[in-house]
Order: sequence, then structure tokens, then C-alpha cells
Amino acid sequence: MEEADGLVGYERRLLSALVSERSVRGEASDIHELCGEELEKSGLQVEAVHSDLNKWADHPEWCPPAIAVAEPERLISVLGSWGEGPGILLFAHIDTEDPAAQAGWSADPYQAVEKNGRIYGLGAADDKAGVVSVLTAARCLIPHLEGVRLVVGLVHGKLGGGLGTLPAMDRVGDVEAAVYCHPAETGRGMAQIKTATRGFFNFGIQTRGRRPAPAEIRTPVSEDPRQGRNAFGGLRTVLDAVEHWADQSDLVCSFNRVRAGEDPTFLPEQALAEGAVWFRHGTFSEVFDRLSEVALRAGADSTRIFGMRSNPAEVAADHPLVQVTGRAVQAETGVWPGNYPAHVASDIRFPLRCLNVATVGLGTLAGNFYGPDEWVNAADLHRVTRVIIRIVTSWASEVDV
Repeated sequence: MEEADGLVGYERRLLSALVSERSVRGEASDIHELCGEELEKSGLQVEAVHSDLNKWADHPEWCPPAIAVAEPERLISVLGSWGEGPGILLFAHIDTEDPAAQAGWSADPYQAVEKNGRIYGLGAADDKAGVVSVLTAARCLIPHLEGVRLVVGLVHGKLGGGLGTLPAMDRVGDVEAAVYCHPAETGRGMAQIKTATRGFFNFGIQTRGRRPAPAEIRTPVSEDPRQGRNAFGGLRTVLDAVEHWADQSDLVCSFNRVRAGEDPTFLPEQALAEGAVWFRHGTFSEVFDRLSEVALRAGADSTRIFGMRSNPAEVAADHPLVQVTGRAVQAETGVWPGNYPAHVASDIRFPLRCLNVATVGLGTLAGNFYGPDEWVNAADLHRVTRVIIRIVTSWASEVDV
């Protein structure tokens, strides 16, 4: 660890350089070049990974981007690899939120500023501190690892992972474990590690109705609603059925937006409910198919899935990687971390589901995620680097992979 402790200044300079490099989600950026150069300096073989919508849009782990992306092929991730033998993947994401949508920054978001033990800057928490710890740990590990393959992935992950994390999984090769270096969004730092992620999707349910004929010629107000079919009344019946199904299926279903009718005097001829589902078992396509079956049987005209979607994934709490991670965190912080299973769409799902390898997520103490004055704890940034080094060396020496 003495070598790692000599790189505290390097960590701060690297974080500052990363923060100053604009890499907003969905935008082309040169940040991958900076990351690739650091990987090459540490002795890793570097490969650029390009996104290809035509290739990945039908993949079962694909999530469509939340915003329009003009040139997806220019969102370049990098992979670095070193050595042979049982492999372990360390990865973090290089893209950030858009500061234009985050009014209230007290300083230039592209300037890392250290104040009162915190480092402020766009992406400092989400997730450039993770990139720094991964790069620094790799720099320290390479000269000392024997019989172990180390892979480092620095990816575009903000838009559901489909434009960076997912394509990178195809190039990782043979590994037996993975560590996602990202701060806990709960603000608990390494007091929590991610061992599971919930599945999620948005859905819409539509019903149709029929206005009755008016009793008086060209007098719509003379319509008798009892002679028609109320789309909103039908929708209520459908939602009751879906809610009952959700209660019996160990998942969370919430109806969050309803639209029906154009005029309070007349029966609505169509009604639409939109909502979200959180689940821990199955896939989003399977769960949506079951929701659709229930809704259509109850009288829905149509259903659809839209927006962000992800499949659940989990590593057992007693898995050797979780235990190795717990010991590493405890050695640095004095506290055994709790397992946090409630995050939605965590990138830990990609190696778990695509590579079928145990994966944990951890990161520095941080705050103001997705908002102005995003920050990381300066001392904890280095502790995370030390934890990653402990995980890799322990995994290599203690686990029969």
C-alpha cells in the first residue's frame, strides 16, 4: 500500500483533469483518449469500443437512450487488459449529467475545487472519482500481479448502458469477477456496497369507449352516458386487475399518470394510464408480457412498454467476492459494509447478466448526485483506491477461481 499512498497527488491531478474534460451523456467527447493514455502508461493493452445501435438494439439487456443521440458511434469507451489467467474486471463510467440542466452551481462545474475536505466538480461523484480509483489501483497492481488477468473498462453508462457498458461486455473476454467503482447514491459511501439491482420499466395501458347517439338532433348534451361505454370506467377496471396481479406477484406497480376525455360533459372515447414496475425476478420482457396479458384480459385495448428498462441482477451475500469486498472495506474503514439491494438499473447488472460473473459495486463518500455542486470526499477517494487494491490481491490469492 505504500506505493498507492504515494499517488494521492496523482489522484487529485487526475480527477481535476477528468472534471475539466467535458463528457456529457450522449455527446461525443475526447475523454476516452485521456483514459486510454493513462491505461497505456500503466502497461495495459488498450482497445476502443464503439457503439453500434444496429448491433445492440435487439439485445435482451438493451435500454434505449433517454435522449436523442446524434452520433452514437462517436461515444467511445475504452478497455485495458493485462496478463493471463483468472481475470477480474474493474469498471466505471466516464460520462456525466448535463450542467445546463443543473442551475445553481456555485463555481465553474468544469473546475475541480477542493474545499473543507470535499472536491467539487461536474462528474466528481458520478463517476469520475470511480474512474480515478480504478486507474490508480491498476497502476499500483500491474507490477505485482502474477497469474491474474486484469481488465479495466471505462465506459459510457449514463443512458442506460446500452451505448457503452453493454458493448464493452462483448470485448471483456474471460473474467471470473467484476467490481463497479461508483459511489453509493444513498450518500453512505463504503458503508454500503451494491450486491443487487432491481428490474424496472415504464408501461402504458389504453382503453377505448363509445359515445352514445344524442336523443336530440345535433344536440350532444342530450346524450345519455348510460347508453355508451366509458373508456375511463373501463380503465379503472383494468387497473384494479393489474394492481391485484402485482400484489400477488411480489413486485411493485404504480400508476402515475392518467389521461381521459376532452370535455367534462361527454364520455371519454379513450383513456390512458402510464406507470412503472419494479421487480426482482424474471426479465422486463417477461414481466411486461404478464402485465399485458392481465390488462388485455380485463378489457384493455392495448399496452406498451417505453422509456428506461432494466433487468434485475444479484450476487449472493455469502459469495466469496462479497466476503472479500467486505473484508477489504472493513480493513480501510473499520466497519463491515451493508449490502444495498434497492438501486435501479445499476451497471453491476451487465457483468452479472452478460458475463455470468459475480459483481459488486462500491465507491467513495459523495453527495449532490445529479445536481449542482456535486462532490466527493477527498480522503475517501484514496481509501476506495486502497480497497480496490485489496479486493484484487485478495481475490487473486484467496479464491479458487
